[in-house]
Amino acid sequence: GELSAAVTPKDVALYIISQLTTSGATGYFVEYAGEVFRNMSMEGRMTVCNLSIEMGARGGMIAPDQKTFDYIKGREYTPEGTDWDKAMEYWKTLYSDDNAQFDKEVVFDGSAIEPMITYGTNPGMGMGITSGIPIAESLDGGVATYRKSLEYMDFKEGDAMLGKKIDFVFLGSCTNGRIEDFRAFARVVKGRKKADHVTAWLVPGSHRVEEAIREEGILEILENAGFELREPGCSACLAMNDDKIPAGKYAVSTSNRNFEGRQGPGARTLLASPLVAAAAAVTGKVTDPRELLELETA
Repeated sequence: GELSAAVTPKDVALYIISQLTTSGATGYFVEYAGEVFRNMSMEGRMTVCNLSIEMGARGGMIAPDQKTFDYIKGREYTPEGTDWDKAMEYWKTLYSDDNAQFDKEVVFDGSAIEPMITYGTNPGMGMGITSGIPIAESLDGGVATYRKSLEYMDFKEGDAMLGKKIDFVFLGSCTNGRIEDFRAFARVVKGRKKADHVTAWLVPGSHRVEEAIREEGILEILENAGFELREPGCSACLAMNDDKIPAGKYAVSTSNRNFEGRQGPGARTLLASPLVAAAAAVTGKVTDPRELLELETA
């Protein structure tokens, strides 16, 4: 199927993890296939593969195609001339055979996915942003652990996530610190202002991303909206240095993990896409980015 508006590769990955759970692929390698992945940019594919470990997998991969070859051609360390031609002959064979046998095949409809957000203390505790937090009895086992997670987050079964006040926003990490993530964030905040009570940490994944942010005029958009760009690195993904979320505070984060204390002792992390993070940053609460993007195009 096709992804709906404002549904990003991060949402696709969080959706899959929510369906398979954080142990659903333990010990296995995952190959992602289908038109949703073929239509993704290389950056988007990297985001999905990066999150494979969050459902227990040893890793994730997407078969190379012309988009892959165009992306790497001319980059540092890439073969040139006849060496490129030889490499291409081999690289074009790197896909699973039509009759390949997998341990398990799972099919999802991309059109059923909406912007995602987590409500608990592992990446599998995620839901569509317009849904309500599941009732414990509707789950398969682990009720006590589930309720303990909600207690840590100070959420209740059946709660809506929309409208919940947030305190911090973190854009970055190896999951969402790429240039297209900053483009998406800027798309939402352009012409708006950061909510006064929100602390936002925008951290490029590399110096190359930082350079692109400046060259493309994204930095100006961010600064006009009241945001600052920080030095490239891991930052609040794992509470390095002083980049820690205070105990009891809520952070909408584009990173990959929301375990207890992951972003600081007592911190409460809501994993989401750059679009959801941007919407939260300017409204100060969990907000469906589609609402802001509709206003933008109205």
